[in-house]
Amino acid sequence: MIPKLVIANWKMAIDRASVSQFLNEWEASHIPSDVTALIAPPALFLSDIKDITGAALCAQDVSAHELGAHTGEISAQMLSEFNCSHGLVGHSERRLAWNESNALVAAKARRLEASGICPVICVGESKDVRDSGDAESVVAKQVLASAEGLVSAPVIAYEPIWAIGSGEAATPKIADSMHAAIKAALSARFDEPTSVLYGGSVNEANAGDFLACESIDGLLVGGASLKAASFTNICQSVGDRR
Repeated sequence: MIPKLVIANWKMAIDRASVSQFLNEWEASHIPSDVTALIAPPALFLSDIKDITGAALCAQDVSAHELGAHTGEISAQMLSEFNCSHGLVGHSERRLAWNESNALVAAKARRLEASGICPVICVGESKDVRDSGDAESVVAKQVLASAEGLVSAPVIAYEPIWAIGSGEAATPKIADSMHAAIKAALSARFDEPTSVLYGGSVNEANAGDFLACESIDGLLVGGASLKAASFTNICQSVGDRR
């Protein structure tokens, strides 16, 4: 059975005082046994939450380089020292604002894998691609290119670009169809099943609806993960769904 993952991507939307408040509130949280909660804080705060109970750590990004003279970069080896179990690569914000290519995303994913960290590869289409009717084929190609060279199946996070931060989430039907297409594309590439998460304006109200879909294995949560109470509620709505 594919484990259900729920990742809190705090992005750069939190300060140290808010991290402390989250941790204090998180102590009273109960996460269902069939859900794995992951917290992806800004790298500066990894040390603040490294001892969190009931959740694992996830990096927001990683360098494509090994240790060396790369000012401002964070290596996979460094992340492994904080016991990060997973690491995000290819988030749409980085693909768009930093022009990260599929090849660069794949290189980052390989660095994570080599350090024993599971890569979470983010993929998704623009509104123009969605409107063209080619979304599933475009995303399938993006997935395969971004997973180039990996030995084991990564986690995939499907985040339609047109839904991120817009308040307009994809419908569960749209997301389920895309997740099925992603799994089909990777089935010939990896022997083991691939876990595919949905991300894009996920909140307490819609989380359960997404996880009721057959092909959706978990969630990548942005703004709704900044408060322990709302993130806990999302995790609880995911648990024991199927």
